[in-house]
Amino acid sequence: MKQEIAKNVVLNIDPIKKFRTIKVQIDFLRPLDKEETTKRRLLANVLSNSTRSYPSFRTLNDREMDLFGSEINVYTRSLMNLNDLAFSIEFADPKFLLSSDDLLKENIDLLSKIIFDPNLKNDHEFSDDSFETEKRNLMSNLASVDDNQDLVSMLKLSSLIHRDNPNKQVPIFGDMVHLNKLTNQDLYDHYQKVIKEDTVIINVVGDIDEDEFAKALDNSVMAAFLKEARHDSKITFDSFDKLVGHPLNEEEHKHLNQSRLALAYVTEKTDPDSSHLAPQAMNLILGGDDQSQLFLQVREKNSLAYSVSSSYHPLSHLLTIQAGLDAKTVDQAMELIGKQIDFIQKGQFSESQIEHAKKVLSTRRKISSDSIQYYIMHNIWENIYPKSLLNDDRYQEELDKLNKDHIIKVAQGIHDIAQYRLIGD
Repeated sequence: MKQEIAKNVVLNIDPIKKFRTIKVQIDFLRPLDKEETTKRRLLANVLSNSTRSYPSFRTLNDREMDLFGSEINVYTRSLMNLNDLAFSIEFADPKFLLSSDDLLKENIDLLSKIIFDPNLKNDHEFSDDSFETEKRNLMSNLASVDDNQDLVSMLKLSSLIHRDNPNKQVPIFGDMVHLNKLTNQDLYDHYQKVIKEDTVIINVVGDIDEDEFAKALDNSVMAAFLKEARHDSKITFDSFDKLVGHPLNEEEHKHLNQSRLALAYVTEKTDPDSSHLAPQAMNLILGGDDQSQLFLQVREKNSLAYSVSSSYHPLSHLLTIQAGLDAKTVDQAMELIGKQIDFIQKGQFSESQIEHAKKVLSTRRKISSDSIQYYIMHNIWENIYPKSLLNDDRYQEELDKLNKDHIIKVAQGIHDIAQYRLIGD
């Protein structure tokens, strides 16, 4: 069931019987804005800390235990150019419990209170304890980012890739500069924008009666908020044309035991006659699997890296490679990485590698579809960018027609756009 409650407020219910839990997720979406990214991450933490009815983390946690171990999760993430502030509650399917009267209603009520009935100090600020505690915790987390050199290298690479998009220069988990100047009132002001302006997508997955859920929703704190029209949140795409002609390179030196390589490439759009899964298969053969060329040649055979892998991002057409290695082997590793790309571009890979890639793609699809989150993400993308979706039959068709020529063509359309080197001692 799909229902538009108001403009840009959508409810999706998937009454699926194969899960033993029910999950309700509410996503608030708006375009990424570097001035708001840190606010939204801190807001997620503050709202998940307490509510007016449960004014401490302990009392909130006790309430979750009263509801047979319901699990609350609040976080932010980026979906292309959108900042998604997501709230979810997952709880046991009542039919598996001996005493579960009103469990659906009680969980909807708790989720409503977390979002729409926060723990406030006054009419324009959150509780001092909640705000200060979560701001301090986030500061600690941000301060520890520099200890994760794999993350640092990918953030540096992202900064190069998105040099012309300032809103993507701030990581989705925020930064210290914005956090230091963020006040309690600033955060509350943004909270008001979220609950009044953001596009809202509500997903319910599990063995649930649609009428019962609609009744519980109508009787909850959130009902009145969800009947107001919201702003549009449209997907947009970055262009990497400038970088194709003029790739960016950056190198830093630090006192580290291990160096890092982070490389970015962009692929050309898939030919209409080719399989849409060709880029994913190419990535698996290159470095997206433990049977890949990068793993077997760079790491195992030549011992030029402690770790090396590649990832492909279908919507942005970005291919990234990340490696951890010794400083003295950086140039050798770079040369060998280039040879693996050349290996695929020349079609020197085998039919067995293609079949392995197909098997991995099929298996991953089946595994992912056996989770509640798969259905939630499917519904989100169906609302914000339906072209990104392939149903099971279409997916299998694309897999069946995938061949060597398709993979070669994708590989030959790879363009180097950015490189970050973090060189250790």
